[in-house]
Amino acid sequence: MIVVRNPFLSTVFLLFLPLFSADVVIYKEILLENFETSSFSVENIKSRLEKGTPLPEISLSSNFTAPIPGSQKSLVIRIPKKANFPFFLAFPEPIVLTQFVKEIRVPVYSSQSNGSLSLVIETQNFETKQIPIASLNFRGWKECSISLPNFLDQGDRVFLQESHLTIIGIYYLPREDNPTNQEVLLALDDMTALVRDKYRPLRKKEQLLED
Repeated sequence: MIVVRNPFLSTVFLLFLPLFSADVVIYKEILLENFETSSFSVENIKSRLEKGTPLPEISLSSNFTAPIPGSQKSLVIRIPKKANFPFFLAFPEPIVLTQFVKEIRVPVYSSQSNGSLSLVIETQNFETKQIPIASLNFRGWKECSISLPNFLDQGDRVFLQESHLTIIGIYYLPREDNPTNQEVLLALDDMTALVRDKYRPLRKKEQLLED
Protein backbone atom coordinates (compact mmCIF):
# COMPACT_ATOMS: atom_id res chain seq x y z
CA MET A 1 0.00 0.00 0.00
CA ILE A 2 1.34 3.45 -0.96
CA VAL A 3 1.13 6.08 1.80
CA VAL A 4 2.14 9.72 1.22
CA ARG A 5 2.34 11.73 4.43
CA ASN A 6 3.36 15.17 3.10
CA PRO A 7 0.19 17.16 2.06
CA PHE A 8 1.93 18.76 -0.93
CA LEU A 9 3.24 15.43 -2.14
CA SER A 10 -0.21 13.93 -1.61
CA THR A 11 -1.72 16.51 -3.97
CA VAL A 12 0.93 15.89 -6.63
CA PHE A 13 0.51 12.12 -6.30
CA LEU A 14 -3.26 12.34 -6.75
CA LEU A 15 -2.86 14.55 -9.82
CA PHE A 16 -0.58 12.04 -11.52
CA LEU A 17 -2.35 8.88 -10.33
CA PRO A 18 -4.64 8.69 -13.43
CA LEU A 19 -1.54 8.72 -15.63
CA PHE A 20 -0.04 5.80 -13.75
CA SER A 21 -3.34 3.90 -13.86
CA ALA A 22 -3.67 4.41 -17.61
CA ASP A 23 -0.42 2.53 -18.19
CA VAL A 24 -1.49 -0.51 -16.21
CA VAL A 25 -2.34 -3.41 -18.52
CA ILE A 26 -3.98 -6.44 -17.00
CA TYR A 27 -3.13 -9.77 -18.60
CA LYS A 28 -4.61 -13.12 -17.70
CA GLU A 29 -3.50 -16.65 -18.53
CA ILE A 30 -6.05 -18.83 -20.31
CA LEU A 31 -5.95 -22.52 -21.23
CA LEU A 32 -5.92 -23.18 -24.97
CA GLU A 33 -5.48 -26.96 -25.07
CA ASN A 34 -4.88 -29.46 -22.26
CA PHE A 35 -4.59 -32.56 -24.51
CA GLU A 36 -6.97 -34.40 -22.21
CA THR A 37 -10.41 -34.13 -23.80
CA SER A 38 -9.55 -33.71 -27.48
CA SER A 39 -9.43 -36.70 -29.78
CA PHE A 40 -6.08 -37.04 -31.57
CA SER A 41 -5.20 -39.84 -33.98
CA VAL A 42 -3.01 -40.53 -36.99
CA GLU A 43 -5.75 -38.87 -39.07
CA ASN A 44 -4.59 -35.53 -37.66
CA ILE A 45 -1.14 -35.96 -39.21
CA LYS A 46 -0.72 -34.50 -42.68
CA SER A 47 2.29 -35.17 -44.88
CA ARG A 48 3.21 -34.48 -48.49
CA LEU A 49 5.08 -37.76 -48.79
CA GLU A 50 4.01 -40.60 -51.03
CA LYS A 51 1.08 -42.72 -50.01
CA GLY A 52 2.17 -45.64 -47.87
CA THR A 53 5.03 -43.76 -46.21
CA PRO A 54 5.16 -44.65 -42.49
CA LEU A 55 3.58 -42.00 -40.24
CA PRO A 56 4.37 -41.08 -36.63
CA GLU A 57 2.42 -42.69 -33.82
CA ILE A 58 0.28 -40.33 -31.75
CA SER A 59 -1.43 -40.89 -28.41
CA LEU A 60 -2.61 -39.22 -25.20
CA SER A 61 -0.68 -40.43 -22.17
CA SER A 62 -1.34 -40.08 -18.44
CA ASN A 63 2.05 -41.61 -17.60
CA PHE A 64 4.22 -39.07 -19.38
CA THR A 65 3.21 -35.55 -18.36
CA ALA A 66 5.15 -32.34 -17.84
CA PRO A 67 6.16 -31.40 -14.27
CA ILE A 68 3.43 -28.77 -13.97
CA PRO A 69 0.50 -28.56 -11.51
CA GLY A 70 -2.74 -30.23 -12.56
CA SER A 71 -1.55 -31.97 -15.70
CA GLN A 72 -3.33 -35.30 -16.24
CA LYS A 73 -2.40 -36.15 -19.82
CA SER A 74 0.01 -35.11 -22.53
CA LEU A 75 0.13 -35.54 -26.28
CA VAL A 76 2.91 -38.00 -27.15
CA ILE A 77 4.31 -38.32 -30.67
CA ARG A 78 6.62 -41.24 -31.41
CA ILE A 79 8.43 -40.91 -34.72
CA PRO A 80 10.04 -44.19 -35.88
CA LYS A 81 13.30 -43.83 -37.78
CA LYS A 82 11.51 -44.66 -41.07
CA ALA A 83 8.95 -41.91 -40.46
CA ASN A 84 11.28 -39.04 -39.53
CA PHE A 85 10.01 -36.64 -42.16
CA PRO A 86 8.32 -33.19 -42.00
CA PHE A 87 4.65 -33.32 -41.06
CA PHE A 88 1.79 -31.12 -39.93
CA LEU A 89 -0.30 -32.06 -36.88
CA ALA A 90 -3.77 -30.53 -37.21
CA PHE A 91 -5.73 -29.81 -34.05
CA PRO A 92 -9.15 -31.56 -34.01
CA GLU A 93 -10.74 -28.15 -33.36
CA PRO A 94 -8.96 -24.93 -34.38
CA ILE A 95 -8.31 -22.57 -31.46
CA VAL A 96 -9.78 -19.11 -32.12
CA LEU A 97 -8.36 -16.13 -30.22
CA THR A 98 -10.16 -12.77 -30.30
CA GLN A 99 -8.15 -11.10 -27.52
CA PHE A 100 -4.69 -9.58 -27.83
CA VAL A 101 -2.16 -12.36 -27.25
CA LYS A 102 1.10 -11.38 -25.59
CA GLU A 103 2.55 -14.84 -25.24
CA ILE A 104 1.79 -18.52 -25.81
CA ARG A 105 3.35 -21.08 -23.49
CA VAL A 106 3.63 -24.82 -24.01
CA PRO A 107 5.75 -27.47 -22.25
CA VAL A 108 7.61 -29.56 -24.83
CA TYR A 109 9.44 -32.85 -24.37
CA SER A 110 12.27 -33.65 -26.75
CA SER A 111 14.57 -36.64 -27.09
CA GLN A 112 17.21 -34.30 -28.52
CA SER A 113 16.32 -34.89 -32.14
CA ASN A 114 17.81 -31.60 -33.42
CA GLY A 115 14.65 -30.81 -35.37
CA SER A 116 12.22 -27.95 -34.72
CA LEU A 117 8.57 -27.31 -33.88
CA SER A 118 6.45 -24.42 -35.12
CA LEU A 119 2.95 -23.19 -34.29
CA VAL A 120 0.78 -22.85 -37.40
CA ILE A 121 -1.53 -19.83 -37.20
CA GLU A 122 -4.07 -18.36 -39.59
CA THR A 123 -4.01 -14.57 -39.36
CA GLN A 124 -6.86 -12.09 -39.66
CA ASN A 125 -5.90 -11.74 -43.35
CA PHE A 126 -6.33 -15.51 -43.81
CA GLU A 127 -2.59 -15.98 -44.26
CA THR A 128 -0.97 -19.09 -42.79
CA LYS A 129 2.19 -18.46 -40.79
CA GLN A 130 4.62 -20.73 -38.98
CA ILE A 131 5.74 -19.27 -35.64
CA PRO A 132 8.80 -21.01 -34.10
CA ILE A 133 8.13 -22.83 -30.82
CA ALA A 134 11.51 -24.40 -30.15
CA SER A 135 14.57 -26.05 -31.55
CA LEU A 136 14.52 -29.64 -30.31
CA ASN A 137 18.23 -29.89 -29.45
CA PHE A 138 17.52 -30.65 -25.80
CA ARG A 139 16.52 -33.68 -23.79
CA GLY A 140 13.64 -33.73 -21.32
CA TRP A 141 10.81 -31.27 -20.63
CA LYS A 142 11.15 -27.56 -21.37
CA GLU A 143 8.57 -24.77 -21.09
CA CYS A 144 8.63 -22.87 -24.37
CA SER A 145 7.33 -19.31 -24.74
CA ILE A 146 6.28 -17.63 -27.98
CA SER A 147 5.99 -13.83 -28.06
CA LEU A 148 3.30 -13.30 -30.72
CA PRO A 149 3.64 -9.48 -31.06
CA ASN A 150 7.12 -10.12 -32.48
CA PHE A 151 5.59 -12.04 -35.38
CA LEU A 152 2.00 -10.91 -35.97
CA ASP A 153 -0.03 -7.72 -36.23
CA GLN A 154 -3.09 -8.22 -34.02
CA GLY A 155 -4.77 -4.85 -34.46
CA ASP A 156 -8.33 -4.72 -35.82
CA ARG A 157 -8.00 -3.65 -39.45
CA VAL A 158 -11.65 -2.71 -39.95
CA PHE A 159 -13.31 -0.10 -37.70
CA LEU A 160 -15.53 -1.78 -35.08
CA GLN A 161 -15.03 -5.19 -36.68
CA GLU A 162 -13.44 -7.76 -34.40
CA SER A 163 -10.49 -9.68 -35.84
CA HIS A 164 -9.06 -12.95 -34.60
CA LEU A 165 -6.20 -15.41 -34.86
CA THR A 166 -6.71 -19.12 -35.36
CA ILE A 167 -4.23 -21.76 -34.19
CA ILE A 168 -4.66 -24.69 -36.53
CA GLY A 169 -1.82 -27.01 -35.56
CA ILE A 170 1.86 -27.84 -35.11
CA TYR A 171 4.55 -28.32 -37.77
CA TYR A 172 7.53 -30.64 -37.23
CA LEU A 173 10.70 -30.25 -39.28
CA PRO A 174 13.63 -32.65 -38.77
CA ARG A 175 17.15 -31.56 -39.57
CA GLU A 176 18.79 -33.04 -42.62
CA ASP A 177 21.75 -34.25 -40.57
CA ASN A 178 19.58 -36.27 -38.14
CA PRO A 179 20.86 -39.85 -37.82
CA THR A 180 18.70 -42.07 -40.03
CA ASN A 181 18.52 -44.74 -37.32
CA GLN A 182 17.32 -42.37 -34.60
CA GLU A 183 13.80 -42.68 -33.23
CA VAL A 184 12.32 -39.36 -32.14
CA LEU A 185 10.05 -38.85 -29.13
CA LEU A 186 8.09 -35.63 -28.67
CA ALA A 187 5.38 -34.59 -26.24
CA LEU A 188 3.25 -31.51 -25.63
CA ASP A 189 1.37 -30.57 -22.47
CA ASP A 190 -1.02 -27.82 -21.34
CA MET A 191 -0.88 -24.97 -23.89
CA THR A 192 -1.79 -21.59 -22.41
CA ALA A 193 -1.85 -17.96 -23.56
CA LEU A 194 -1.28 -14.63 -21.83
CA VAL A 195 -4.03 -12.32 -23.14
CA ARG A 196 -5.73 -8.99 -22.56
CA ASP A 197 -8.70 -7.17 -24.04
CA LYS A 198 -7.97 -5.24 -27.22
CA TYR A 199 -8.02 -1.47 -27.20
CA ARG A 200 -11.29 -0.36 -28.78
CA PRO A 201 -11.97 2.93 -30.60
CA LEU A 202 -14.79 5.23 -29.45
CA ARG A 203 -18.08 4.33 -31.10
CA LYS A 204 -19.37 7.91 -31.41
CA LYS A 205 -17.55 11.12 -32.27
CA GLU A 206 -19.57 12.87 -29.58
CA GLN A 207 -17.65 10.92 -27.00
CA LEU A 208 -14.54 12.90 -27.94
CA LEU A 209 -16.18 16.14 -26.85
CA GLU A 210 -15.79 17.38 -23.32
CA ASP A 211 -18.87 18.07 -21.22
